[in-house]
Amino acid sequence: MKTFLLICILTGFVCQSYAQQIEGNKELYFEKAEKFRKMKTTGQVLTIGGSILAAAGVVTLLNSSTSTTTDSYGQTDTSVDGNIIAGILMYLSGSACAGAGVPLWIVGGINEGRYNRKLETVTLRLKMDPQATGLALRYRF
Repeated sequence: MKTFLLICILTGFVCQSYAQQIEGNKELYFEKAEKFRKMKTTGQVLTIGGSILAAAGVVTLLNSSTSTTTDSYGQTDTSVDGNIIAGILMYLSGSACAGAGVPLWIVGGINEGRYNRKLETVTLRLKMDPQATGLALRYRF
C-alpha cells in the first residue's frame, strides 16, 4: 500500500497538472489571444495612421487661403489658393480613423493580456535547468 501511494505521488510530480481545465481550453485561449493581438495591431495602425492623416489635413487647411477681389463695377470675386475640400476630408477621415483605432487598441491590449495569463495556469513539473534543479509548482488563477 505504501508503495502504491509513493508511486501515485511521484507520478503527480513528474506529470503536468491542470486544475479543472480541459485541454481544449488552451487551444481556445490561444485562438482568443491571437484574435485580440490582431485587434490591438489594427487599432495601433488606425490610430497612428489617422493621427498622421488628420495632421496632414490641418496643415493643408492652414496652407490654403482665400482672397477676395472687387472689380470696378462693385462685384466681388473670391478665389481659393490651395485645396480646402481635400484638407477638410483628410482631417475628418483621419479623426474618424483615430477615433475608431483607440478603442480597438485598448480592448485588444486588455483582452490579449487576459487570455495570455489564462494560458499560464497551474503547472507542476520537474525543472532540469542547470541553474535551478528541482520541483516547480506554478499556480495562476
